[in-house]
Amino acid sequence: MIKNKIIYTILIVGMSILLSGCGSDSKENPIVPVPTPPINGFAFSNLISELNVTEYKTYNISFTLTKDGLVVPSATVFMKHIDKSMGSVDKYSVVTDEQGEGIFIYSPPAIFPENGNLIIQFTDTNITISKSIKVNFNLDTSLSEGRLTTLSVSYEDSECDVKKGQIGHYHVHAVDRKSNLPVVGIPISFSLVNGVIEFNGDKVHKASGTINNTKPIVFKDVNIDYGNTNIEVGDNLIIFPSKEKTDVTYLGGWNIDSISNILTLGGSYTNLVSENNLTYIIGNEERVLGGSNGNIGTLTVAHVETVESETNNDGYAYFDIISDFMLAGHTVSVEAHGDENGKRIGISKKIFIRLDGDNFSANDITVSNDQNRTLNVTMHLKINPSCSGDQPLVDVPVSPRSFETEPTEHCKIVGADTSTDDSGNISVSIQTDGNATAASSCTVKWQGGPSSLGYEY
Repeated sequence: MIKNKIIYTILIVGMSILLSGCGSDSKENPIVPVPTPPINGFAFSNLISELNVTEYKTYNISFTLTKDGLVVPSATVFMKHIDKSMGSVDKYSVVTDEQGEGIFIYSPPAIFPENGNLIIQFTDTNITISKSIKVNFNLDTSLSEGRLTTLSVSYEDSECDVKKGQIGHYHVHAVDRKSNLPVVGIPISFSLVNGVIEFNGDKVHKASGTINNTKPIVFKDVNIDYGNTNIEVGDNLIIFPSKEKTDVTYLGGWNIDSISNILTLGGSYTNLVSENNLTYIIGNEERVLGGSNGNIGTLTVAHVETVESETNNDGYAYFDIISDFMLAGHTVSVEAHGDENGKRIGISKKIFIRLDGDNFSANDITVSNDQNRTLNVTMHLKINPSCSGDQPLVDVPVSPRSFETEPTEHCKIVGADTSTDDSGNISVSIQTDGNATAASSCTVKWQGGPSSLGYEY
């Protein structure tokens, strides 16, 4: 019995000695935690653990890749796939430089989530290391307005293509309310109306279109039963900005999904503002020009081709309008709209189909100033595309003020038709004073160019 107690005491003392040799939690000998060793010696350093996103701008996420404390150049590091709700990076893989450094350029999403994580990763043979960066989203409205709020459509120039026809180049520009350029690209869709089926505008008819924020979204006009019109599924509805009616949520183009006495529209949006008395147009890409005296006329087409559908770092997206030459000088409605995770923004405007060089012309007409009289002369207005022969300006609205006479002291324009006919001719009335001694003749000229034309609606 005594022997067993002695052995037990020796064991207790021995264990105490061993434990005292392993360390202590005393101030004199504190326990030091052993860090987790890098996998195969690889590690990320100089990498932030949290990213605070307070405004719409790009953020640099830099890092250094090391092995056993030495930098690793020419190594490919990946950013794991990011859900769109978390934003985006300029590229999903980066090759380290000579100092083992790399940078991912991160852009926040259009709509801030509550929080999230980004993960960078490096793989060597069968070894993978990764590191997580916590992203805190907290929009500071003093620095950034937030999502894009304004789109604008502008003409750039035109060119002539023998096979395609007339090509007009346009761009859309996007900014926020503080005119800040967007960091987050927004996909833009484009469409136009060439052939008009229904039009309600401030000048022609009292604008009376109403859009309702329902599911599905519907559009109606109390004056029109759309089921008794020529509107078809697939036609475009375009809503214009007008006096006190400028909310971007409903402006721009809408796809027509179904037709009855109301129109059912494509799209489901969380920020649509219901409105009435809206200026709008409905139509498609085709129209007939030049028909008269029972003739059907000529079918002409204009359509949009998307060049760059997402706004770039400067806020631009690009599209072309491809049209028949016969449509030069005619009015079409063009629109652009974007969808930021269910939040809609749009714009629309009326434009002229522009010609390569805007080369409109008409032959001068000279009449004798042998008496005081008023007479009508017929002018032939034409276009001169660079890749085809002269063509008449058919059914084009023309400003009467675009005609002038020489010399103005002895002859003047007293009237003119407001549109050319199916052959490109227009009648102009001129008054001569009969002072042949001072001026034996009077010459009628047309100014030409876009300023000489008028909108068709």
